[in-house]
This record gives sequence, C-alpha cells and structure tokens, in this order.
Amino acid sequence: MGVYESIMNGLGEALEYAKGDTSKARETTVTVTQTQEPSSFGLSAFDVAKWLIVYNNSRANTDLLTSLKLQKLLYYAQGIAIKYTGKSLFNENLVAWDLGPVVPEVYNRYKKYGKNPINESITMPNFGDNNDIEVILKDVYEDYGQYSAFKLVEMTHNETPWKETPKNNVISIDKMRNFFAR
Repeated sequence: MGVYESIMNGLGEALEYAKGDTSKARETTVTVTQTQEPSSFGLSAFDVAKWLIVYNNSRANTDLLTSLKLQKLLYYAQGIAIKYTGKSLFNENLVAWDLGPVVPEVYNRYKKYGKNPINESITMPNFGDNNDIEVILKDVYEDYGQYSAFKLVEMTHNETPWKETPKNNVISIDKMRNFFAR
C-alpha cells in the first residue's frame, strides 16, 4: 500500500470514529519521509544576467546585448531550467510588462543603456561545481540568442505565461512550468 492510500485509509477510519463507529478504529501511525529537492538553484538573476552578457560578448561576430534582449533571455533561461530540472534558476520574479517578461531588479540595473548595447566590464560569475547551470545557459543562448530583441518580444507575446498574466503582475512559476513542459 502506498503512502497516499495509507493516509486515505487512516482518514476514513478517523471519520468513522468521529461519527461514533469505533469498530473500524485502530491505532495507526503514519510516518511520511520525503526528500525534497530545492525548488531553486538559488542564483541571483544578476549573476545569470552577467553570465549571459559575458558569454555573448566573448562570441565572435556577435552584437552586444541590449537590456531588452537580456530580459527575454532571462525569461527563457528560467523556463528552460524549470523544464529540465524542475527548479527555477534564480529567485527574483519575472513580471509581465508591455514588452514582455522582465526581472525588474535587472532592468533597473541596466536601463541606463536604453536601446544601446550593455557595454561595461563584467566578470563571469562562478557557479561552482554545478555544470547544469552552464549547460542550461549555453543551450538557452544557442536557441534564443540568435534572435533580435524584438523577435524575442514577439515570441514572448505569443506565449501563455505572458499572455495570461495581467500587466505588471508576477508571472507564476506554475504558468512557466506548464508552458515549458510541452
């Protein structure tokens, strides 16, 4: 008998007992031990953004990232991480803004560049021994980095996490999980 069935049987017996029928009642101890993986890699969206900027800038014949394109890559990085690991990559929220999903804290850091590329000296963050993070980020960059910022805006506008979230509200991890799971 599985844990769920054991719990349900125990609840049924408790209900019978509460109704006054003690014939089915017995002493039951249920111990549920569940090892739960962390729901996040615990990274900062700033570290993910720095990685994307440095990686982009290290590529030959590549334009520098704009703040707008960086925001869309953060969205896809979060979604792909959730899809393949069940964990969010970073803890900050993505919010549905007019031009698509945005991490407001990262936007505020790089908004000074406006439509211009982010052009500053940034050190590549170290993610320790967790190779999954770099694999995810490289995959995201290879799959989505090829598109212009406005193509990425168009793509996110056609995806349910952004479409189903009221403007200026947080895009839920559940919406992202459901969308990227397909």
